[in-house]
Amino acid sequence: MMNYNFIAPYYHSLSQLIFLNQQHRAHFPILNFLKAGDKILWVGGGAGKFILELEKLNFNLEITYIDFSSKMIDLARKQSTKNIKINFIISDIFDFETSEKYDVIMTTFLFDHFHQSKAEELFMKLNNFMNTDGIWFYVDFTQNQKAWQKTLTKLMLQFFRIIIGLDISRLPKMNQLFEKDYDVINQQQFFRKYIESSIYKKK
Repeated sequence: MMNYNFIAPYYHSLSQLIFLNQQHRAHFPILNFLKAGDKILWVGGGAGKFILELEKLNFNLEITYIDFSSKMIDLARKQSTKNIKINFIISDIFDFETSEKYDVIMTTFLFDHFHQSKAEELFMKLNNFMNTDGIWFYVDFTQNQKAWQKTLTKLMLQFFRIIIGLDISRLPKMNQLFEKDYDVINQQQFFRKYIESSIYKKK
């Protein structure tokens, strides 16, 4: 079973070192698409370093913030907010159930933890939580990779296999899942096009 608790205190610094803070920068496009009163489901937010950027919008936002690492949630809780109401939940997302419908779903470096079949199952589960006119903010490693990117991905997966118990050998293909029910309204790439930040709107 995957466990981020050991690496949680060092994860953001490690990300900054390896990806030159571009993992963090890849979150910024969503800031232009949020509106006051949005209900957000954020899955895999980790240590919550981006919470402060959301706070700067000075919007009243309501966030359901889910991560399966208790240490990551502990770190995220330390981010100070006045305008944002955050409900922190420690849970495996596959165990999470709600009757809520969300205006925004954020999955940032989430699907890269799962085999294709589990990624598809998770996509369908989250899709059921989406409002009819909602947007999905998806950030992850690009699907069509060049040789150096494939090498880096392989090394990264091997590292996380040792550190957190990640058990995949390749990234799932997500683009085709979104194409059926969503339109791309914004897409940007970071770290020499290795990281892709996409904003999808429900059709």
